[in-house]
Order: sequence, then structure tokens, then C-alpha cells
Amino acid sequence: MLLKKRNTVLAWLLFALVSASVAASIVLDQSTRLAGDSPMFSERVFLLLPVSFAFVGALIISRQPRNAIGLLLLLPGLSMFTLVDAYLRPFILGNTPIPQQPTGFFLAVLWFSNWNWLLLILPLMYIMVLFPTGRPLSRRWGWLIYFGMVLAAAVFLPTTLGETLAPGSGGVDWSVPNPIGFLTESWVNSVVVPVFAATLPVWVLLSAAALFVRFRRAGPAERNQIKWLLYAVALFTASYVPTFLVASFSDPGSYWNILWALGMITIPVAIGIAILRYQLFDIDVIIRRTAVYAVLSALLALVYFGSILLLQTAFEVVTAEQSPLIIVISTLLIAALFAPLRQRVQDFIDRRFFRQKYDAQQVLAQFARTARDEVEMDVLQAELLSTIQEIMQPEQLSVWLPSRQRGKS
Repeated sequence: MLLKKRNTVLAWLLFALVSASVAASIVLDQSTRLAGDSPMFSERVFLLLPVSFAFVGALIISRQPRNAIGLLLLLPGLSMFTLVDAYLRPFILGNTPIPQQPTGFFLAVLWFSNWNWLLLILPLMYIMVLFPTGRPLSRRWGWLIYFGMVLAAAVFLPTTLGETLAPGSGGVDWSVPNPIGFLTESWVNSVVVPVFAATLPVWVLLSAAALFVRFRRAGPAERNQIKWLLYAVALFTASYVPTFLVASFSDPGSYWNILWALGMITIPVAIGIAILRYQLFDIDVIIRRTAVYAVLSALLALVYFGSILLLQTAFEVVTAEQSPLIIVISTLLIAALFAPLRQRVQDFIDRRFFRQKYDAQQVLAQFARTARDEVEMDVLQAELLSTIQEIMQPEQLSVWLPSRQRGKS
């Protein structure tokens, strides 16, 4: 009890520290911006990341202090990346000159900015290995924890011992001498960077494999917990990948940057629900509805823009001009197709991915039709027993019917 209370107090103190660092980054960023340079909405969304991770981490530690997942969720907030970025931003943009004699604090911030991203990447990989119990599936998978530590050392040591220090992000063309550094930049780029780039994807794939193996071996409760994490990772991936394909990843004005930041926030939220409250929500229903409406939205968008293009082209051929009536017709077409198309998409997804529930719904629908038309009690009772047996497959099944006493005249 004393250990739990101590861990709880420490966890919420760390959450308060993370929140204070975010508040300080807002004040610092606002004070160093030039006149007319206001922060974009996407930059404000990123401020929610450390707070959301730290809050869920503190919540898990206060409820399950022995679960390592809570501590791992605190680490992204403790990276202080919002405060570090706010401090280095005027130097990166050239609004503030680089000090000729860098102070120890300035050097420490530069050094920290080169490896603090590990406090976000490593916990996410470790969570896949340890989720949801906070322990590896077996000793066979425990080596992934140590492998991650080796990768972290491969980044930490060259950063600490390099000849120069520069901001970890921003693509600047300047650097300052490292007073304790002796590793040349060419050696780091030719040896450390290629090895790290080759081994990191392998570690990520193996960590993901550990989660999928646990899912296959887990019982129903643990499977539902893992489904929550997989659902959040799928949302994050769907919003993160397009930043490399259709938008600049470093562009703060890109709407994709807003989406992937929001997608990442779903990860701690899903983990918190999975560990603390998963029994209150049916994750299969959420996944099913997300799949249905994602496919439906894509099909309706295709029909809408395809019909506009086709009808406008045909109208231009006949009249040599465009008509706003085409948009109205396309909108009415979408409204007419919504309900039947939604039902067809839902049936397809149920048959393909939720076969057991789909079969149960078909059996219940058949029983409803029988109950509506059948008047013989024996036949109805037999149909009821057959339906329950097929859906639930109990070891024993019986029906109790109360007898009615007829009054004597």
C-alpha cells in the first residue's frame, strides 16, 4: 500500500512537471516570435501530445503501479520536446544570433535535442512488447528490450561524443564545437548512421510481431485489450503515412500534420481504455463502424466526383458550357445511394471480417421470422433451443415453462 501511494504521488508530480514544461514552452515561444508571427493551429495541437501521454501514464501508475506501461507513457512527456523546440526556434530561424561563446545550458539543450526523440520512439516499441501486462510474453521475447537499449546507445554516444553539436531538427547549416567531443561527423555518418538505419526497422517489425503473437495466444479479455491498441495504431498510421506522400512532414501549416498529431493522441487514450476501462466498451463495434464508414466515405466520394466529372463533360459536349445543376444532381445521387450502399458495405465487412457475429445475426433473423409465423408451442420451443445452441453453444440447455392452473367452475 505504501509503495502504491508513493508511486502514485511521484507519477502525478511528473505529470505536473510535463504540464508545466508545456505551459513554459507556450510562454517562451510567444515571447520570442516576431511581430505578426502567430503560431499555427497544428503547432498548438502538438502541445497536447506530451500532456495526453503523461496523463494516461500517471493514471495507470496510480491504478496499477506494477504495470510498466504507465512509466513508458510518461517518457514521451519527459522528453520536453515542446520546451526544447520553443527555446531553439529563434536560433533555427535566424531571429537570434548564435552565441560566439556558447553557455553550458545552450550546449546541453543542443545535445538533448539530438536524442530526446528516443523517449518517444523507444516507449512505443516497448509497449508493443509488454502490452497489456507490462511483462514480455516469455523470456524468448525479452531480448527485444535489451536490443532497444543497444539502439538507444548507438544514438546517445555519438551525439554525446561528436565533435560538433547542432539542433536535432530544423535542417540548420550551423553547429558549435562540442567541448568533450572527438568523433568526426564523417565517421558517424559512414558507420553509426547506416547500422542504425538498417537495424531499427528490424527491431520495429520484431516488436510488432511480439504483439501479434501475444494476440494469437491471448484469452478473450486480453485480446480485446490488444484490439484497442491495434485500432489506435491503425488510425495513427492512416494519418501519418500521407505526410510523406502528399505533404511536407516539416510544414507546420499542413493539415496532415494536424491529423497525425491527433492520430498519435489516440494511442495513449486507447491504452488507457484497454488497461482500465475496456470492459465498458465493445471494441469490435467501434472497429466495425470505422471500417464501414471509411469504405462508405471513399465510395461516395468516388461516385460524387466521378458523376460530376462525367456529367459535366457530357454537358459541355452538348452545350459547350458548364452547369451548376450537375452538382445538385450529384448531391441528390449521393443522398439516394447512402442507405443502400451503407447496408451493402456493412454486409460485406461483416461477412469478411466479423463472420461469427454475422452468422449469429442471420440465425437470430431466421428465428424472428419463425416466431412471427409459428403458432405451435412445441415447434417454437425447439426452434428457440436450436437458435441458442447454434449462437452460444452452451454445455447444457433447458427451457422452463410455467404451467397455468385452470379455475374450477
